[in-house]
Amino acid sequence: MKFRECSLVFLVVVLAVISAEPYRFDDFKVFRVKIEAKEQLETLKSLKTGPNSYEYFDEPQQIGQEVDVLVPPFLQSDFDAMIRKTNIKIKLMIQNMQDLIDKERPDKPYSQQEDEEFGWTDYYDTQTIHEWLYSMEELYDEVTIIKAGTTYEGRDILGVNINRNPGQNPGIFIESQIHAREWITSASATWIINQLLTATDAQPEIKNLADNINWYIFPLINADGYEYSRNYYRLWRKTRSKQGFICQGVDPNRNWDVYWETGGIGAFDNMCEEKFAGPEAFSEIETKSLSEYILSIGDNLNFYIAFHSANNMLLFPWGHTPNPSPYYPQFMEIAEAAVSALHARYGTNYTYGPVYSTIYPTTGISADWVHYSLGIPGFTYEFRNVDTETGEFYGYVAPPDQILPNAEEVLDSLIALVEKARELGYMTVKKSGI
Repeated sequence: MKFRECSLVFLVVVLAVISAEPYRFDDFKVFRVKIEAKEQLETLKSLKTGPNSYEYFDEPQQIGQEVDVLVPPFLQSDFDAMIRKTNIKIKLMIQNMQDLIDKERPDKPYSQQEDEEFGWTDYYDTQTIHEWLYSMEELYDEVTIIKAGTTYEGRDILGVNINRNPGQNPGIFIESQIHAREWITSASATWIINQLLTATDAQPEIKNLADNINWYIFPLINADGYEYSRNYYRLWRKTRSKQGFICQGVDPNRNWDVYWETGGIGAFDNMCEEKFAGPEAFSEIETKSLSEYILSIGDNLNFYIAFHSANNMLLFPWGHTPNPSPYYPQFMEIAEAAVSALHARYGTNYTYGPVYSTIYPTTGISADWVHYSLGIPGFTYEFRNVDTETGEFYGYVAPPDQILPNAEEVLDSLIALVEKARELGYMTVKKSGI
């Protein structure tokens, strides 16, 4: 085993043993680096990454890309020397990562949460989110709880079906928080569920969505990883399955059986890396169970949406090739309408386009798999990474006061997305679903 791999394995072991308290990121800085030459790309790819080391928010993959890298204080001088040697342009984005994490209160005792009414000014644990979903089923006749399997550690994979006109409405599936550290995605998903269920005649556009779409919304796919990111390592991305003797987790959004390959573009074959694609496609119980459920309701689905953070983007197939989907013109129309509506409320700017050319080349992602398997559009949101009011960059670590503005603008965009999809003929109820 290479020294880089050995070191990373050792650090993961140490973390697993000593993590009785959440890992702290005091004086860890985040820099945005611009890749302008092959030498710079190769240098950045060679950095040792993982807990207690450098951490990429997005992996360096191509010239022209900008990536954000977390730099521990004890590696700052090494990082500065590397930057000088390679002439990489950098910009300081976050002065102290721990300051942002402290705003999230991830260590808030569950006993305190029990005394609160569920809302959208805090991030809740899995148990609280699940209890809220069950309470929605009790309150609303049109809500049915869906259990699409269990996680590696035995937690339920829960979603809700909101269906006011069975057999009459086109279906939209929303998958959220497949990546553990992207907390704002599940918080936004639950807010959207609540808005759909409580919309009145005074909110006709939202009520139209609730009345005329058959919704399948799963706020929290990767519950194991989410709990680990809450209690131990805030930037954990993967699942928590055992890999080899020591490493844990697979990137669940590199694990779907669509042009999957170990170590393929946008993924890694080193089982300790955060974008490890797994030993095989659908190796993870979370992705396998969810995919089986999606196939079981495939005749009811017209559109698939994945919630991620944080790159200010709306993406669609493909990720594995620069060749566009045959439906590229229609997908661009839908994305343009959605992004324009999203911008209107708070001025948030999104870019949009195919995964491959808009963010980076990658394989094994859920939205591509759905497009490939069911032939329906598969869109991926990368939520905002900046407070549009203050200009503060926060990346994955969105303060709780960002939940509402993010969710509001995303719902605005969903209204426009559905309207344009209807106009283009994507919202016709399938005969087999009647």
